[in-house]
Amino acid sequence: MRKCFCWLSLFVIILSATLSQAAGPDQDVEAAIDEEFKWLREEAEAQFVTVATKTKMTAQEAPSIVSVITAEEIRNMGARNIVDVLRTVPGFDLVKRGNDVLQQIYIRGLTSPGNEKVKIMINGHSMQMLLGSPGQNFERLPTGSIRKIEIIRGPGSALYGTGAFLGVINIITKEGGDEPSRVSFEGGSFDTAKPSAELSLKNGGLKTYMYAEHYRTDGYDGIIESDKAALLPIFAPSASREMTDGAEYCTFQTNISYDSLYFSVFFQKASSEIPVGSVSVLTDEDDFDTLYTFAELGYRLPAGDRGNLQMRAYYDYGDFKPMFEGFPEETAEMYIGFPDGEGLHGGPRAKLSVAGAEITADYEPYPGVGLVVGTSYEDVRQYDVKHYANHNSTGKPLDVGGVTYPSFPFQYFPSGLTDISENGNWNRNAERGVAAVYAQGIFDLKKIFSLERSAKNLALTIGARYDSYDDVGSSANPRLGIVWAPTEKLWIKMLYGEAFRAPGFGELYAQNSPIRGNPDLNPEEITTAEGLLGYHFTRTVSGSLTGFYVNAENLIRLSENVFENVGKTESCGMEAELKAAFGRNRYAYLNLTWQDVRDTTHSAILSEGGQTYVHDDFHPGTAPEFYGNIGVNYGFTERILGNISLNYVGERERTEEKMWLGETLVRKDQRDPVKERWLLSASLTLRDFFAKGTELQISGFNLLDEDHRDPEQDGYILNDIPCPGRSFTGRISYSF
Repeated sequence: MRKCFCWLSLFVIILSATLSQAAGPDQDVEAAIDEEFKWLREEAEAQFVTVATKTKMTAQEAPSIVSVITAEEIRNMGARNIVDVLRTVPGFDLVKRGNDVLQQIYIRGLTSPGNEKVKIMINGHSMQMLLGSPGQNFERLPTGSIRKIEIIRGPGSALYGTGAFLGVINIITKEGGDEPSRVSFEGGSFDTAKPSAELSLKNGGLKTYMYAEHYRTDGYDGIIESDKAALLPIFAPSASREMTDGAEYCTFQTNISYDSLYFSVFFQKASSEIPVGSVSVLTDEDDFDTLYTFAELGYRLPAGDRGNLQMRAYYDYGDFKPMFEGFPEETAEMYIGFPDGEGLHGGPRAKLSVAGAEITADYEPYPGVGLVVGTSYEDVRQYDVKHYANHNSTGKPLDVGGVTYPSFPFQYFPSGLTDISENGNWNRNAERGVAAVYAQGIFDLKKIFSLERSAKNLALTIGARYDSYDDVGSSANPRLGIVWAPTEKLWIKMLYGEAFRAPGFGELYAQNSPIRGNPDLNPEEITTAEGLLGYHFTRTVSGSLTGFYVNAENLIRLSENVFENVGKTESCGMEAELKAAFGRNRYAYLNLTWQDVRDTTHSAILSEGGQTYVHDDFHPGTAPEFYGNIGVNYGFTERILGNISLNYVGERERTEEKMWLGETLVRKDQRDPVKERWLLSASLTLRDFFAKGTELQISGFNLLDEDHRDPEQDGYILNDIPCPGRSFTGRISYSF
């Protein structure tokens, strides 16, 4: 298969070269020149990023490993959601968690269950759904409102604080006047429907952009043959069920600006089903309801011709209302008092608010010296924490209505779903204040020391941020970067950075379940060293090779069912990328990632007979050794475009962690590795086909109908999580 990937890679390179000759001689020369200049302006603007330094510079100059994905690229590929987009990024691997609604983001082989180790932002505003993490909402972010996505692979805490641990994703949305207003309808497999509308207006200094979308789907209904209940003889095995993966949500967002003043709002209300069940038992009554919204008001003030001052204030609100079915009615019928058709239900609930303000200034005090300084404060609150259940799910005797219910066997509450918050709450109301200061210097050594003849670019970036939490202490995180371009064709980056993630309220205060929180937790820490070698082979073809080493410590893991700072992980590898562009809507790309991930905790396990085994370094499972992407977009004419892409993920090993079986040491997960996968997708777009402003797009995914699966990491779903086979979407839109 790797040979196949190499041959396909060669095919893309050859095809890319031929695309440059594909422009027909019969085109109107003047119109072609105008179109070319328009494309060049758009392409140049797309290469400028702010995510790396909070100042505008090209991705090549930025002191980070940066990827940029434009709205045009997203539109051409027919992306159904942001997951389709992120899969094309080197070092990114996304895995569906069967007992959650989330796609888990792996960056360079490392991840976290709630994606709280990835800083996800909308126009620089951090998403904070619940417990300070992006939670369930990132996957539902609409692609239709995106102007471009700026991505950092590597740490970003020196500028962005907690959560910028493995990477930073900044989704930049459209502004009034960027594009015409548009109405659109998309539908496809699994009874999916997505109508949307966007309003884009510009009048002098006033810009208004509004976007609204409604999405619903029945979701993929694959069959899972075995679950956790089937492995535990004390429970009745569940009947083989179709996965429940339906979802419905509505999204609204707006950006309104007048000269230097801006106001933005994001709102999303969503309801999702969980494909497998919250405890890896096949259930069909898991509902995950969330509401998340934020508003931000900001002002950008030019400080002469040498800098800018930006002030912003914001407020986030989240409402988390899931209803989990631990065991279905087949199992619940075993227990006296459970009505027919009633499973074991529980619903932990909470609300979150974040009120914050930030001031950032950038200034050039001397030619070649750029400074960025800033300070921020946030008040984060978790409140209205409640727990509803129809049985005692706390793991201890529980008093309800004057009656004491044992933790096992389960007994049905006479009133059905009951508020057990007083004696059996899952968490508690909590509050934290976070103050931060940061500073960064960008030194253009070429300009400072007059090195015009010896280098095209030579810049040094030094920065640091200090965050103080009033509940978990403080964290200081530096960054260092050198970007050197000895010639116009060659550029080199050498980078070092540290990052942290503060523990969430769930990890600090979980209670009344087998899993317990730990208020003495410290922040998780990571150190990353990176090097990049880039080269422009021609004006339109460039490539890069990135090497990385990641060392994460103080990782929060369960130790005897209590959260502790005990984990350590290392990852090293390389990312190769090749890009070619030969005009508007004619481009190709190829990337391949190799990584080696090791758990370096060296934890000790004790057998019943007193034997002790200390783990060596081992592969933690799930993360593949090789994965990559190939894609080509070709505009046959200005009105007809074709896009084809291939996503490859190599074999996924199971965890090499060991356990005692009696006095014999065995692997914890003895299942065969998850097979490699090849996902072929294609899209055909017809523009101005029926009338000016109309667009029709047909897209197909997994066109080879490959039987592929996302790894289930706990070993309870023996054959893993089945993923959709061949599927299609169609979209029609009208711009005006």
